[in-house]
Amino acid sequence: MVQQQITTQVYRPHRLSHVLVHVRAAILCAACAAAAAIIYPPRVSQDSLCVGDEITLTIPLVLPPGAQVISPETEHGFGRFEVRNWSVDTLHRGSSDSLAYTYVLSLYTTEQCTIPSLAFVHVQGDSTFDTLLSQPVAMRVISLVASDTADIRDLKPQQTAGKPPLWWLWTLGAVVAAAAAAWLGRFLWIRSRREPPPPPPKPPYDEAIEGMGRLEAKQYLMKAMVREYVFELSDILKRYIERRFNTNASEYTTEEMLYWVESAPLDSSLRRSLEWFFTSSDPVKFAKHVPERETIMRFGPEARSFVENTRPSPQPAVAETPKNEGDGSAV
Repeated sequence: MVQQQITTQVYRPHRLSHVLVHVRAAILCAACAAAAAIIYPPRVSQDSLCVGDEITLTIPLVLPPGAQVISPETEHGFGRFEVRNWSVDTLHRGSSDSLAYTYVLSLYTTEQCTIPSLAFVHVQGDSTFDTLLSQPVAMRVISLVASDTADIRDLKPQQTAGKPPLWWLWTLGAVVAAAAAAWLGRFLWIRSRREPPPPPPKPPYDEAIEGMGRLEAKQYLMKAMVREYVFELSDILKRYIERRFNTNASEYTTEEMLYWVESAPLDSSLRRSLEWFFTSSDPVKFAKHVPERETIMRFGPEARSFVENTRPSPQPAVAETPKNEGDGSAV
């Protein structure tokens, strides 16, 4: 009894010092909590799970009053864990606010996984930011497949007896026949809608005379449109020369046209008529020159006279001799 009493008296001061240390630590923690944010170790509902099971992860925080927290994004999950749901509980105290973030997680892999460290951004005021990181939590994944079933093999594919089915051959034949019918129908449809060939061009003389008639119907000279009149009349005459004498007259310049006139198979009067026409029309077309009325009224008759005097002579039709039936002898 004496020894026990002595021991008690010896250790009593030591216990008192421990109590004082804890009291000071509590006071220090309360002071720190009032001035800064604290994140506590996370808690999980269980340390092991099977594929598809749900576990609850709770992360408590202590913040200064009025502080805000930006929680981590949950859209892409936490590592290999899928976030099914989450919530936050807030408790307001005089010197601090206590927050508890609760996450419902699921896992769909058989590999051993760890809940990664999560970042909570503590915002105090407008310019004070602090990042609080939670501790990672290692989880144990329990496989649902027993060890004695590892040698189970998949079933072999079903075997068919007798001759192989020929349905694919009939299907292929039907597809080929349908494609051939569609191609043939499209070909016939396009052929039926094909435009008939254009009619053969009119003889050069007929084309030139009809063109001059349409030009006169426009009444350019009565409207004082001399330049337009001379332009179209010159094109009609060049088109006639091109087709009648087999030359590229439509592309000739005035100098090239006059050079062709010198060597053309024409009478001297026709050469002088063409030389006058193209020499007199050139300033009207390109220099906007307005000649005298006598010259203006001469353009049309000169062009028509040249066309009339160079019109090809009609070829006589060859009469077909009737064929006599038999030997032609009289009975």
